[in-house]
Amino acid sequence: MKIRNIIPAVGLLAMSVCFHSCEDFFDTDPKNIINEGDYIAEEDEIYKGFLGIFNRMQEAGDQAIFLTDTRGALLETTDNAPAELKAIYNYNETNGNSYADPTCYYSIIVACNDYFNKMEEYHKEVGGMTEVAEENFPALISSAMRIKAWAYLMLGKIYGEAYWFDDPLTEKKQLSDASVFTHCNMKELADRAINLLENGMTIDGVHIPADLEVSWYKWIDEENQNATLYREWEYLTPPAIVLNAEFRSWRASYVDEEAAQADWQWIHDNLLQYMYDYQMGYNEKATERITGEQGVSDIFQLNMKLQSDNLTAYFLIFYNDRQGLMTQLLSSIMYDYDNHQRNRLVQYFCPEYPSDESFYLQPSDYGVSLYNENDIRGYTQGWMMRTLSGKRCVSKYYYGYDFVTRTYHYLDDEDIYKIQPAIPTFRAHDLHFLLAEAETHLGHFDQAYVILNHGASAEFPDKKLPWQTDPAWDQRYDPWVSAPSGGYGNLGIAGSANGTMHDLPRPGDDDWDNYTEDQLKEMYDWALADEHMKEYIAEGKSYSYMCKIAERYANSAYRNGNEEKARDSVAVRIGPKYAVTGRQGTVEGRIRSNGYFINWQLQEIKQPARPGRGRAAVNAS
Repeated sequence: MKIRNIIPAVGLLAMSVCFHSCEDFFDTDPKNIINEGDYIAEEDEIYKGFLGIFNRMQEAGDQAIFLTDTRGALLETTDNAPAELKAIYNYNETNGNSYADPTCYYSIIVACNDYFNKMEEYHKEVGGMTEVAEENFPALISSAMRIKAWAYLMLGKIYGEAYWFDDPLTEKKQLSDASVFTHCNMKELADRAINLLENGMTIDGVHIPADLEVSWYKWIDEENQNATLYREWEYLTPPAIVLNAEFRSWRASYVDEEAAQADWQWIHDNLLQYMYDYQMGYNEKATERITGEQGVSDIFQLNMKLQSDNLTAYFLIFYNDRQGLMTQLLSSIMYDYDNHQRNRLVQYFCPEYPSDESFYLQPSDYGVSLYNENDIRGYTQGWMMRTLSGKRCVSKYYYGYDFVTRTYHYLDDEDIYKIQPAIPTFRAHDLHFLLAEAETHLGHFDQAYVILNHGASAEFPDKKLPWQTDPAWDQRYDPWVSAPSGGYGNLGIAGSANGTMHDLPRPGDDDWDNYTEDQLKEMYDWALADEHMKEYIAEGKSYSYMCKIAERYANSAYRNGNEEKARDSVAVRIGPKYAVTGRQGTVEGRIRSNGYFINWQLQEIKQPARPGRGRAAVNAS
């Protein structure tokens, strides 16, 4: 990706939100833009500025879904799909394709940098803030750091490279200015993002870490101070620990296995502790994030409206029954139709959408065949995919199950177009995939096998503490199985969905000694990629995981990798989808010759102009 110059949007990208009441949830009415001259003149604007960043995140929310899921195994384009979307699907040249434009992610970064700059100016000039603002000031900056890191994660996962910059870009800057812009491959992006997440930043002489949480309710509901009513606000920003783990898992693909061990150990120790603290209630901030007044989780269901009457209590980690659409969120991008917030998910995925020509994406025959009949993510069970108006479709975002009436229905039966589903950025399964990946590369194959397949409950049915018989099992797996928490019924990644178990060698198998450790790691990595592809239906995540694994085994400089073999491993997983159109050989050939990342020669950063959005655009002027 070659970027010649970055031009900031007219006006301040960060300032796109203004509140009139608590009901105006993230109101993004274009008439309410805060002008540059007024920016952070009053205390409330420190919050409004941050919500302007989130507005940019909303605009980017569905980008990865259309840009990467179309290239994965499940989705195919319909006859109605625009030519540019079909071009993405068919692995045609992507440079200049409006769907492939990364400007929306760079706009987030520009907005974050501008926010840091303006917050520092405000902190220097203000004589003092209220107690609540003093508490939330560093937390808002901390949250913006994580959103900036998320934007770079998305750029790296989709394009394989990006330009890193910290300048607020108040004037046009040439990309040749190395004091401002640094071109980074994914490994270098990971290095910089991890540094930001671990070391934070200094604002007006005050050091601010990247893991602080904003107490939104104290600002929104100043009189009542009711945290429960505004718990959804806690899911705006991805957790620092999961972002850090994601970047480390990518960085590990670009160094030799010995050098990668430190990152794998970090992921193992920190995620296992994170999950342990949730289950045991030892981490006060973690517990606050997921527990309401009754001490039960109120993590949002993926395809339920984000309203109190549609919330169901499920614990953060795998529940001990069929999950399907009850996959728990760690963070998500939320929308509200009444406040001018739109995404294109229902429009593109629902064949009964009022505009019947906007049904662009549907499950492919090949994608459907990957699921067994009992897999609750598959077409047969109807939780994620089903038939509407005689057409097979991905339905999880808009067509849900009512546990009271025991019927399926639209989340808004009267106005389908008003359904604006949340788009998850991280959820509970991410923790398990990353932990299984770390266990694999630490040589803990039993643990990786159990997490990926049937889970700890099946592995230890007598609920005996696993490390008493096998010291390779970390003691923090205890609440997955037994006392003192009683165990939460962990069924594993595939097991929790009634998915097909992966036939992998395990220690003690007769043929175990036939494989080297490197061969085992590669087998387990690709099995995780295969399951990841089935788990994250239309979430903009499954394809990039496969790219990460391919990068790991294409790297000849550090891993004795084979680029041809790695690309072939992607091609054989994607190519069969195109057999029905006679394009399998063409698509597989393009993957083998061009690789898997999206190509885009960005010329400038400007206000995002998204194709086919059918929404009221937010203008900064």
